[in-house]
Amino acid sequence: MRKLKSWFGAGRAKPAAPDLPVDLLSDAFVADPAPTWAWLRDNAPLAPVKSGGYVMTRAADIKAAFTDARLGNAPSRFSMLAEKNRDRYVAADVAANIPPFLDKPRHVDMRKPLSAAFFDTFDGAEAWIGPLAEAHLARLAGQGPQDIITGFGRPFATQAMARFVGLDHDPAAIARATGALFKLFAPITDRAGFDDVNAGLEATRHYIAGAVAARHATPGPDLISHLIARGGLTDIEIGDHALLVLADGIENIEAAIAQVLIRLASDPDHLAALRAGEGDIAATVMEVLRLETPAQTIPRVVREAHERDGVQLTEGTPIFLALGSANRDPDLHPDPDRFDPTRDHSGVLMFGQGRHRCIGAPLGQMLVTQGARALVDRPFTLVTDPARITYHKRLGHRWPVDVLARID
Repeated sequence: MRKLKSWFGAGRAKPAAPDLPVDLLSDAFVADPAPTWAWLRDNAPLAPVKSGGYVMTRAADIKAAFTDARLGNAPSRFSMLAEKNRDRYVAADVAANIPPFLDKPRHVDMRKPLSAAFFDTFDGAEAWIGPLAEAHLARLAGQGPQDIITGFGRPFATQAMARFVGLDHDPAAIARATGALFKLFAPITDRAGFDDVNAGLEATRHYIAGAVAARHATPGPDLISHLIARGGLTDIEIGDHALLVLADGIENIEAAIAQVLIRLASDPDHLAALRAGEGDIAATVMEVLRLETPAQTIPRVVREAHERDGVQLTEGTPIFLALGSANRDPDLHPDPDRFDPTRDHSGVLMFGQGRHRCIGAPLGQMLVTQGARALVDRPFTLVTDPARITYHKRLGHRWPVDVLARID
């Protein structure tokens, strides 16, 4: 029945079979992962990945995996990020402090104060995030074609996150910090590249340590100050928590804002409805993110050897949960490839689930929604042909490149 729904649904052709192990960095996949996800869901729901490990693609399996005790967050003992390597590599020490790489009980010990401090900081943030988005977009008005990512999404998200976290607004330092952290979520195959990641994280810790010291002396309404006030964390742990929240709030956000602009420009009737106050901008954002999920996969690690979908999984094997596939699974979202902001978005898997849900999800949604609101409120023209938009070759992420628009 699943294959009948997928292959013979209205207007949908049977997707071509990808080579296995599947290459999540192939040109075809980077350009459009949806056909590969569709074939894998129907034919190989737990498929081997060329870079190592397996990718899980069915929504029901992914939702169940979040609570499966046989899967965990902590890196394999064979990984350079394993806790035993904390004294050797800065990257391993950072991973040992932040929830995405931790299992119980340390996961709870680190997540609880971070969650409390986050929501202390989040309260009232909308009052300044909206005006900040409008101010950044207004700078581009009348300036001719501008890259909406580097000209609007990135500077807006960078300044917003620096203020939220409690850092000096240093775009170069922030870019280096977020770039280094994101590389921890992909398989480490290049020793020279790993050395660069460690150097980047070392410099980032120094940058954030200055902010932590300043907030000890003069607290503010920011995340670092709230983490200090909560107590129970070392300054290094506070800094690593700040880095995690900072990184989550920039690259994925700038990509999402660009995707919203592409969708609005491609659907003038819906854009006109939003401008007339007849649509829901937040629902529009959720539907765009369902279709073009910035974080396409998130990693888990096999903690206990077991059989799944006919595959014998050994301890330490990476498992990538394909959120981008789940969000287009017809068993979870009927007619999944159709843009429909009125659909039920409660089952969308974008920020994880349960205790594995991204703590910064409400802030991420707010940043993208306020960026979208600024675009709706100001006339714009998409200059780049949507059919020619390219994407970064980054494992697990769908980030567009060079989305040019003219802001009036």
